[in-house]
Amino acid sequence: MKLVVVGAGQGGSNIADEFAAMGEWVWKNRRVRIFTGDERDPIYKGVFAVNLGAGDLYGLKYIPQTDDHSILIGADNEFRGRGAGKVNADGAEQARKNSRKIVGSIRDEGDVYGADAILVIATTAGGTGSGSVGPIIDMLKDEFKKPVYGMLVLPFENQYDEPDSVINTATCIKKVVENSLADAVFLVDNQKFVRKGDSMGTNYSLINRRIADSFMDILCVGEETDRSYIGEVLDANDVIRILSGPCALGVSHAYVPPPAKQSASLFGLFGKGNVGKPRHFSVTKAQVERAQNVVHASLSELSLDCEFEDDNGAVRYDAQNVLGLFSGPAEEATEEIVEMMDSTFAERVPGAGRRKGTYPGRTSDTISVTCIMANIGQGAAMDRVAWFYEAATRMMGESSERKERRQRGWSDIGRAADQLPDL
Repeated sequence: MKLVVVGAGQGGSNIADEFAAMGEWVWKNRRVRIFTGDERDPIYKGVFAVNLGAGDLYGLKYIPQTDDHSILIGADNEFRGRGAGKVNADGAEQARKNSRKIVGSIRDEGDVYGADAILVIATTAGGTGSGSVGPIIDMLKDEFKKPVYGMLVLPFENQYDEPDSVINTATCIKKVVENSLADAVFLVDNQKFVRKGDSMGTNYSLINRRIADSFMDILCVGEETDRSYIGEVLDANDVIRILSGPCALGVSHAYVPPPAKQSASLFGLFGKGNVGKPRHFSVTKAQVERAQNVVHASLSELSLDCEFEDDNGAVRYDAQNVLGLFSGPAEEATEEIVEMMDSTFAERVPGAGRRKGTYPGRTSDTISVTCIMANIGQGAAMDRVAWFYEAATRMMGESSERKERRQRGWSDIGRAADQLPDL
């Protein structure tokens, strides 16, 4: 699946930069291209950054710092490349005013017509990205008539008492999820990826990398040309057809322990010339149990919690569609494991349409499962969005009341100065 990726604002652009880094790694190590272009083009041809702040663009490592990929808006007016100052209405207005520049750069340099879809990324608590992501999605959908997906990264919990962060998040979600032309919106909770012992700078870098890497296998699997790495394929249309509404994506990994591989070899599982020979039941048992743990872990690693408890107290998920991709050594991707993955999703996401696939042979010592929940409904995700809407409404009212009190206070003391002369 080939993408054009657009980062909006500082946070979104930094994540887009990690997508570019991932695309370069995938090309060098797998010879798979997941962004638009061809072998004569830079790997990052299909990755862009849009920002009101010039300083933020200097921090990008992989997206070219040229005006055809690092798109600075608002440089010719009162903003002067200094950012939106957490006022996301300004971010939205400047994106609309600079629509020709944004669309023109992406159209002329991004080879959009070779893409399967466009992904627009933003963090929700700031100004430029939070405000501009919705208008950018709309203008790209109008221009290119391709699937356009949003990715909204929610703030850390320590920002939940900041009115600006909460109000920006709520208005951004409302615009993108409810009122934009986005075909689907991936919701990502920053808090799920925090490592408490690390500095915030380290956390930001690792979180951005993990977000980008979560998409790696799902993008690569449909672009493979090496027959040894092609299994039960999930191509671009399989993914496109299930994506709608709010979505969550999760990836979990597990190492294939050396003792398991040695044991399997002893029973004739992996050795050359031993294909088709029977193997000890304990090898299959360990293999299935390991894969089952990874399948369940992929649900707990979803980018946004979206589970609920049914009437019997069991944890379930409400989604229109669920997709599962099993990746790992070819000998690990057995039919039994694929069916186990499918039946697990059938049980945990009752009533959802299901897609499944395998991506064999890529790694020698790990297995992974990528899970996408599409058009999620009842559960923790819906509760989280409702909290932002309610908290933002309350905070706006409280902020207005405090402003009125301050104005009344200054008006009252001002009357005491009425008899004083003006200088």
